[in-house]
Amino acid sequence: MKKIFINLFFILLCISSSQAQQLNTAKLDSFFNALDANHKSMGSFAVAKNGKIVYQRSLGYSSLSPDSIPASAKTRYRIGSITKVFTAAMIFQLIEEGKLTIDTKLSKYFPQLPNAEKITIGNLLSHTSGLMDYVNEVSDKDWITTPHPRAELLDTIAGRKVNFEPGAKQQYSNSGYLLLAYVLEKITGKSYSALLNDRISKKINLKNTVSGIPNNKGQNEARPYAMLDHWTDVKDIYFPNVIGVGDILSTPEDLLSFMDALSSGKLINQASYAQMSAFNDKNPFAMGLLRVPFYGQTGLGHNGGTYGTYSVLYSFKESGISISSSVNGLNYPLNDISIALLSISNGKPYQIPSFKSFTVKAEDLDAYLGVYSTSALPIKITVSKNGNQLIGQPTGQSALAFEAVAKNIFKSDAASVVMEFDAAKEQMTLKQDGKSFIFNKEKK
Repeated sequence: MKKIFINLFFILLCISSSQAQQLNTAKLDSFFNALDANHKSMGSFAVAKNGKIVYQRSLGYSSLSPDSIPASAKTRYRIGSITKVFTAAMIFQLIEEGKLTIDTKLSKYFPQLPNAEKITIGNLLSHTSGLMDYVNEVSDKDWITTPHPRAELLDTIAGRKVNFEPGAKQQYSNSGYLLLAYVLEKITGKSYSALLNDRISKKINLKNTVSGIPNNKGQNEARPYAMLDHWTDVKDIYFPNVIGVGDILSTPEDLLSFMDALSSGKLINQASYAQMSAFNDKNPFAMGLLRVPFYGQTGLGHNGGTYGTYSVLYSFKESGISISSSVNGLNYPLNDISIALLSISNGKPYQIPSFKSFTVKAEDLDAYLGVYSTSALPIKITVSKNGNQLIGQPTGQSALAFEAVAKNIFKSDAASVVMEFDAAKEQMTLKQDGKSFIFNKEKK
């Protein structure tokens, strides 16, 4: 699941080698104290060493209304696309049981889908099916936030041409994992939520990992928020639309236990795990797991994002360090939180951010207000203000607060995006991921 402003594939770009030292919990506390004091994040975070939890911290609140409920280690978060790792693990369990194979054709279960006679289970697992992405490849980004029956979700996939022939290339697609969840249900005759409970949660004693629960109905479920001038409710994806794709509720501690069980043969055998984590230079995605570089180490795991919650789960064999974060309020790049967790946990140099800002008056913002568009992107950005804070809202997405960092320059830590204005030219340059796009203010 992906949207403009929010990057769901956080890459840690560092060099040299790493050996874990004794965990500096005081420095981790100092880092999270800084985030908390500056309203940069709400969520829960955990670190494991050789499979054992050695640090846990929660910030902010799981819910702000009707009652303010502080976040804790028991708070459950929507983990987004980390759900796909659970789905892949259960598919490999069925493969080990002889109930299907990597080469089983999609046509056996869904013959109405394009190229179904060519697409294999392996293609779905590895994002090489060529099927359209029913979450991202739609013009109305709010579509996924309202309920849709299974038949409509399947029709959405069936009604679009394929992006490429199966195996021709790799392109991340939520559709593949929705279909894998439906295949699991067809083969077993059980719901995805029951399968998750029986095949994973009960098996390895995950007490806070569940599926199949509609938005804000789960026990201890964190509600999603975005920072404007205060934490504001976010309308999130309607989670029954993304069963097996991004709906699981869990905690960082449960996620670390799951990753340890997965890699140690408690859920699938080592041959299956090798397939889940087999990469090559052409394919950045394996069959359920992603690679994460950090200094000289290569970790395995996944990350996830919905419209209001963000999570990471990364495990490094060389150091024995694993980290997990689940956030329901993000006003600072999650990638930067991951770098902090990994750096401090591995005894690497790390400077705790100061979060100093540039002072701007409310009337100074008036020159920037308006609707901006560019031929390079299929969105418009409405720039407004709330007091002395600038607000940016892309078409069909939630509004984001931008902090002044210099004259004419504003940033959103939550989305790692910068807006730089030239009021005389009535232009705004949007910068993200090393790319720049010039937007022109539309005439009234």
